[in-house]
Amino acid sequence: MKRSIVFVAALVLAVGAVGILAGSPMAQTGSRVYEACEPNRGIIDAALLPDVVDQDLCPVAGRTIVDHEVGTMVPEPGESVFAEAMSPEGNQQLVVINPPGDRLLLQEVGTEDEERGAGTLATRGGPAACSDSHYNSWNSRLNNYIRWYFNQRTTPSHMSKFAVSTAMKRAGTNVSRVQDDCGVPDNVPAVLKYVGTTKQSVNMGTGGVCGANDHKSVVGFGDLPGGYTGKACVWAWIQDGPDRINSSDVRLNKEDYSWTAKVTRSCRGRQDVESTMTHERGHTFGLGDVSESSHPNLTMSSGSNGPCQTSERTLGRGDAIGLNRKYP
Repeated sequence: MKRSIVFVAALVLAVGAVGILAGSPMAQTGSRVYEACEPNRGIIDAALLPDVVDQDLCPVAGRTIVDHEVGTMVPEPGESVFAEAMSPEGNQQLVVINPPGDRLLLQEVGTEDEERGAGTLATRGGPAACSDSHYNSWNSRLNNYIRWYFNQRTTPSHMSKFAVSTAMKRAGTNVSRVQDDCGVPDNVPAVLKYVGTTKQSVNMGTGGVCGANDHKSVVGFGDLPGGYTGKACVWAWIQDGPDRINSSDVRLNKEDYSWTAKVTRSCRGRQDVESTMTHERGHTFGLGDVSESSHPNLTMSSGSNGPCQTSERTLGRGDAIGLNRKYP
């Protein structure tokens, strides 16, 4: 069954937003800000908070912030977390940054409406994958390597655990080795190291909300709300220069979607594990989503290309360039 995140019922915030990139402080004197942060509210709607939260006025430690159908527990001081949900129709994401001090920064709050209804693989337009140099690079990257585990007990019963783990490993290699058909070389030194299976669950709570960072990267299947095919949580340490990604969990939705590790001519209505995981591993390496309406043929476009297709296993030109420029 789909599970929906329970949002906090509160009045609409009447505080003017000031962009984080402008570096301007956000005034927090409105009573509605305090109402959103009342101690008895463990879950806070991001829409009711300013982009820069003064934690002296709004203590959020140990609480959960949600934005539509993505959410995360507030990270520890000195950490950030990126939460993303992907579907064939588009994505939803939220970034929460908790630098040392009393400020909490929120990014990507709101519905990504422009990504919805961009079309299926058969109807999508836009530049061809090897003609599109666009990319979206976060201020974070993976240093050296991350070890990751697969909770194979969550594998759908009709699928081979070995085939699924192989597809997941190939997805990581597609990103770490910059697998593209556009002639862009591989300059990325960081890698993913598959450790093996684990009984530990993906670090997501009810509704796919990212939990507190446990510094263990786990991939598995489960239930997600809102018809999303997959959700990713990426945690990083804040530091001078690019932040250092230290763990990344991914859950694939097996309640609302069927999956395959091998796309054949007889495939009907099944999502490709490798394609979906290649997109999610782009996040593990510090790439953000790009617009589905403008760049639909890139692997990091915000909507998947739908069932029974493998086009997103191979990176587009922009995906490959973005990775190489992140890891000089």
